[in-house]
Amino acid sequence: MKWQIVYSGILSAGMSGLVALIVTAINTGIDPGLVPRWLGAWVLAFPVAWFAAVFWGPFARRIARVFVPPPGE
Repeated sequence: MKWQIVYSGILSAGMSGLVALIVTAINTGIDPGLVPRWLGAWVLAFPVAWFAAVFWGPFARRIARVFVPPPGE
């Protein structure tokens, strides 16, 4: 369980950071103020993404098993 929480945190940090950067750049443009705006958006997005990953993860694994057997089976 501990591994899953850490893994979810790392994955959600990267994905939410990338999405926040792209959406912020599209909506506000690329200029010297992009980084502070992006970090502000990421600070809001990351906890939501982590919470979603931790609680959505087990359900997503069950759905994936319907289509592809887990390794070793």
